[in-house]
Amino acid sequence: MFHKMAQMIQMHTEKKLLDEVFATYRDVQDAAAEMAQVLPCPRCGKQTMKMRLHSNALSRQVPGITICDRCGTEEALEDAVHQPMDVRKWALIETYMKGANLK
Repeated sequence: MFHKMAQMIQMHTEKKLLDEVFATYRDVQDAAAEMAQVLPCPRCGKQTMKMRLHSNALSRQVPGITICDRCGTEEALEDAVHQPMDVRKWALIETYMKGANLK
């Protein structure tokens, strides 16, 4: 019982952290677009994003986050077979976790 409760607390805490990271990135993405700067794709980490933010793909997994076209296609294919990539494997999250010494 205690173990299950601890798991539930950990999952809730992790989800809250992921939500905060994505909310912050959404703001950073918008600010970068206003300054005509291109950020790397948060999903793959590559410099494949287009200058005009709205011409990139909109993530199916994380509302309000734009990703590169290749990742957008991959998300669509994963969605079709109901096997989405775990967002904890996104380059943005892996980089954040390493920087915060959470991995």
